[in-house]
Amino acid sequence: MLFLRRDEFLMLKRSIATLFAALVIAGLAGAFARSTSGRQQRKETHAAVIQLGDRLFRDDRFSTPSGDLPANCAHCHLLDEDPQGLRAYTDFFNRSWVSFRPQDPRRLELRNSPTILDAAQSPRLHYDGEFASLEELVKGTFCGRPMGWLPGEQAQAMDRVRSVVANDQGEEAVSAYSQQFKTAFDVELSTLNREQVLDLIARAVADYVRTLNSRQDAPYDRFIAANGLERKPAAGESNAAFASKLIAQIASLESKSTLKLSQEFDATSLAGLKVFLRTNGTNGVGNCISCHAPPLFTDFSFHNIGISQREYDGIHGEGKFADLPIPNAATARRPFAQLREIPAIGKPNLADLGFWNFVDLKTATLRRAKETDDQLLRRMIATFKTPTLRNLKYSYPYFHDGSVTTLDEVMNEMMRLGKMARAGRVREGDEELGRILITEAEIAPLVAFLNTLNEELKKGH
Repeated sequence: MLFLRRDEFLMLKRSIATLFAALVIAGLAGAFARSTSGRQQRKETHAAVIQLGDRLFRDDRFSTPSGDLPANCAHCHLLDEDPQGLRAYTDFFNRSWVSFRPQDPRRLELRNSPTILDAAQSPRLHYDGEFASLEELVKGTFCGRPMGWLPGEQAQAMDRVRSVVANDQGEEAVSAYSQQFKTAFDVELSTLNREQVLDLIARAVADYVRTLNSRQDAPYDRFIAANGLERKPAAGESNAAFASKLIAQIASLESKSTLKLSQEFDATSLAGLKVFLRTNGTNGVGNCISCHAPPLFTDFSFHNIGISQREYDGIHGEGKFADLPIPNAATARRPFAQLREIPAIGKPNLADLGFWNFVDLKTATLRRAKETDDQLLRRMIATFKTPTLRNLKYSYPYFHDGSVTTLDEVMNEMMRLGKMARAGRVREGDEELGRILITEAEIAPLVAFLNTLNEELKKGH
């Protein structure tokens, strides 16, 4: 048996410990290197997906060859491509253009194209909540009327999509789609069927859209930060409670003469903010915060502020929308084409009821306690998703029908519709609409405040 002296034993012990430590460090270094390499690879893959999505977003070869206008996503969601000026990923039309088809001889899309900045944060997409995800929206767009396709042509649209990417040869400084799909998704494009191709296109374009977000560094944001004010309602806090708290915080700073204003957020803007926040009182009550809560100035919910009724009655006569026959929950087959349409002279059966067409009566989060299907569906008549108020400078014309072009017009219309709601003249009007109590004197300050929500948009935003 081999015996070691104490000093020899201690030296051996230290050697073993040193060797073990070295092995551990080497293992950790290897693991770290692998982890870093993995993160870098994921980052590069994600960048490849975004680059692919950006290209797909702008490619007009996916639109129907049977229409008279080529189309792509960027045609309706512009940034700096139009010489008329910058856009917040919207266009300049009250309703976007679509291809003329003999079977559907229209030129206008159903609604105004909204900004897609921050769209990824919305639980439902489109003004009427048609889609539950960006991926669904992309598929619906590539196979739908925005690209010129007609109902029943989905298979043709998918064949067209697959053909375009499969046969693409690339162009100067841009690889062929086959290589881009390989880099982004590690797939051989030639082995995929049309459904699989469309799924990957939806993923790429959706991920690209997820990169399009407001910076939230507008004059309003700087005012809030400079004064240490809260940016948004706390979890579980109502918009009205948040508004009251913010008004109180501002009043406290004013009483101490410590409220910081600036040239870009001045006293007029502050007066407008107070009207915007005020939810009760006898005058100067904008009640805007009820639906337009910061930081994105939308609740992503659906409200009827009377715009569909305004358009319908403007064509058929005052009060006619109130008499429009609308099916109840038991008989409604939704979406109902005639009630998801632009009103037209001589066609009183056509109207746009918005979210009424898509609200899921089984899972609706907007259902109130003890509310029946009929009551819920009736309350959803002519409701549309609350738009963000950020970057309004770059997203006119306004409302889902694009019917007004200035913020002064918007304020005048909200003032008029609020009066109509209080008189019970807006069919199923949102209860918050009647609480708007503003006069012409409040319009200028409100517009001044809304203009403090504009960022400096630029290429690569």
